[in-house]
Amino acid sequence: MSAEEEHAGQVVSCPGCTGRFQIPALPDKAVAGPLPAAGRTSSAQRGGWQEEDHANVNFALSFGIGVAATALFLVGLLPFRAKPFAAIFLDRGWVNYAEVFLFLWGAVILLMKWKKTKRQRQAMLLDVVPASLGSEINAASVGGFIEHMYKLPLRLRDSLMVNRVRKALELFEKRNNNSEIASFLNAQSDIDANRSSGSYTLLKVFLWAIPILGFIGTVQGLSVAVSSLSTGSGDPEQLKNSINQLTGGLGVAFDTTLLGLVLSMIMSFPMAAMQKEEEEVLTLIDAFCNEKLLPKLNDSKSDASDMLLSQAENIPAFAASLARAHEVFLEKLSGATTLLAKAGETLERRLDAHQSKVEGVFSQSVDKLTSQTRDAMIAPSKQLNEYFASLAKGIESLNGTLQKLGGEKIVVQKKGFFSK
Repeated sequence: MSAEEEHAGQVVSCPGCTGRFQIPALPDKAVAGPLPAAGRTSSAQRGGWQEEDHANVNFALSFGIGVAATALFLVGLLPFRAKPFAAIFLDRGWVNYAEVFLFLWGAVILLMKWKKTKRQRQAMLLDVVPASLGSEINAASVGGFIEHMYKLPLRLRDSLMVNRVRKALELFEKRNNNSEIASFLNAQSDIDANRSSGSYTLLKVFLWAIPILGFIGTVQGLSVAVSSLSTGSGDPEQLKNSINQLTGGLGVAFDTTLLGLVLSMIMSFPMAAMQKEEEEVLTLIDAFCNEKLLPKLNDSKSDASDMLLSQAENIPAFAASLARAHEVFLEKLSGATTLLAKAGETLERRLDAHQSKVEGVFSQSVDKLTSQTRDAMIAPSKQLNEYFASLAKGIESLNGTLQKLGGEKIVVQKKGFFSK
């Protein structure tokens, strides 16, 4: 568990097990002031502090105070019950009691919100980023600024401005990026504005409910008045009672509506003023973050642009330097172009020579393949011709023999194949 420094040495209750224990006392500090860089605690060791809701009030506490205030108000009117003013609150039934309760409960909420806003105003007087710690906030000095904020009084450091600046600096300590800090501050501003606007939801319900209660009392009073007319008769005493009920019902009808409208109107003015005050506080906090905090942050990512801007202060010298740099660039570009052209010509000559060599080798290969193929086809044709020639000689010899024997002559047509 973590504990604040002001609780050191005290006996407190554990929020987890409800047991009681004593927080150890802090060691004596020999030297006050900012810690050296080597002795500063990291953001993980700090842990922040318990933040209070700076817009919404405690519901149960405000309700209890509202009930007590209503009881005291009505009891305080008892000595003046005979007065018409007191009769409106005391003699018109439960509707007027409910209207008074909602009005006083709303007034208690506005008073508690005013106290919170007053503390926010006081916290804005704190010098959360003192110039004595440095003219800018960078990665080396951000720890000192955060340590300074942890030494502020607890009552004032737990405020919207201090919490927002502390969270922004702790994020800058981790990320060291100005754009991320600006985005974070914008998001935190929206969160605080939405929380402040949402804190008026219950008060807006009261502004709606109080006149509605007045109309309910009107309907109730008219109902009593109309019912009294139906009970009239010829008896003078009953007629007198009927008239009394009629006037009483009309009194309830008009008084409840009048009280509801007056109370709702009275509540609307301080509520609007309180809402305007909170919006102004949030606007001042946004202005401080944008005008005081962000310009002091330096994430060391714009040094080159700062150097260029510092050189640009002397416009003629800067223009001459820029012209010379442009001239040197054109000279270098021309030389590089010439080298590229020469390299292209050399490459083209080599490609032509290589192409001629490849074509020669390919032609030789084709001629050799053609010669080999022709020779392979001519050799079998010669063998076939020699075979048929020998065959013809054999047949002629056979014919001679047959002629001698007196038989028929065999005729063979000689054909040649694959002749050249």
